[in-house]
Amino acid sequence: MHKIHKYGGYFIRPKPFRMIPGSKPGQQGLDWLFIKRTAGEFVHLTLPDACNRLVCSRWLILLLVLLPVLLLSACASRSPLDEPRPAGHQAFFQTDGRSSFADIARRHGIGEAELRRYNPRTQQNPPATGQRLRIPERNSDVLANGPYYYRIQSGDTLSVLAQHFHISLISLIQANPGIDPDRLRIGQRVVIPVNGRDTLNYRWPVDNPQVRINFSWQRWGMHQGLALETRARQEVFPIAPGRVVFAGEMRGFGRVVIIEHGQGRQSVYAYCHALFVDQGSRLSGRHPVCAAGSQRQIEKPGIYFELRENGQPVPPENYLPALPWARG
Repeated sequence: MHKIHKYGGYFIRPKPFRMIPGSKPGQQGLDWLFIKRTAGEFVHLTLPDACNRLVCSRWLILLLVLLPVLLLSACASRSPLDEPRPAGHQAFFQTDGRSSFADIARRHGIGEAELRRYNPRTQQNPPATGQRLRIPERNSDVLANGPYYYRIQSGDTLSVLAQHFHISLISLIQANPGIDPDRLRIGQRVVIPVNGRDTLNYRWPVDNPQVRINFSWQRWGMHQGLALETRARQEVFPIAPGRVVFAGEMRGFGRVVIIEHGQGRQSVYAYCHALFVDQGSRLSGRHPVCAAGSQRQIEKPGIYFELRENGQPVPPENYLPALPWARG
C-alpha cells in the first residue's frame, strides 16, 4: 500500500510500481500520479516510465511546490477590465442633499475615499441635492495611485467621462486603444488614466485656476499643456518642491521657469512677466516662481503650464487635483 500525500487540499497517490522490461532492480518506474481534489475528480499526470524512485521523488517535490503557484497565477492573471459586474450593483446615486459621502459609501458597501475619488469634481459634503454620483463596483477600481476602472453605462461618451473625471480626452482614448470612441458598448470596462492624483500631492500653479485650453488637439496641432487665465501679475507657484533647472528667456515662450521634481518629472511655467527664482534654486513649494504675464494663446493675462515625464509632455489635469464643477 502506497502512502497518500496531502498538500493544500489535494491528495496525491503514486500508482503501484511495476518492473520496466530490461530494467535492473531498483529501477522500477512510476506510471501515474492521481491528484484528487474532491470525490470523482482526478487529474492524471504521466511521468516517464523509465524514471527511478529518486527522480520521481524529485518530480513529486517540484510538483508540490509549483502546483499552488500555478493555481494562484491562474487566478491572478485576469485583467481588471474582465472583472464581472457585482450582483445588484447600482451604477448611479441621485443625491438628496442630506446624505454625506460616508452615508452613501456605506449604503453601497464601498469606501468613502474611493467614492470621493470616483466623483472628484463633486467636492461639497454632503453633496447638493440632485447631483448624480457614479458608484464604483469595488474599491480596487479606484486605487489612490490610479488608474481607475469604469463600466460604460447608457448615455456615456468618452468626452463625458473625461469631463467627469477631469482628465484629458486624448489620454482617455490612448489608454483604451481597443475601443472605438464612436461605438461604445454598454457594459464594457474602460481604463480611466488618473495618475497619482491622490498620492503626489501636486497643487495648481495658481489660485482659482481658469483653464482656457487644455491638453488637446487644436487647429495648429497638439497643445501639450494648459493655457491658464489669471489676474494680471498674479503670483505663480511650483506644483511641488523641486530644483530650478532653467530660469530665463526662451524663444516663443518669453520668460520661462523649469523645475525638476524627481521621478523624471518637470514642470514648465511660461509667459511670465517677472521671474522670482534663479537657476539652481531649491524650492519648498510655497515660494512663488514668477508673476503671470500675457498669455499669447488666449491674449489675456495668464501663463502656459506644462508637465513632463521623462522628457515627454503628459496631460497635467491627470495628475493635478480635479477642479470642482462650475456653478451654473
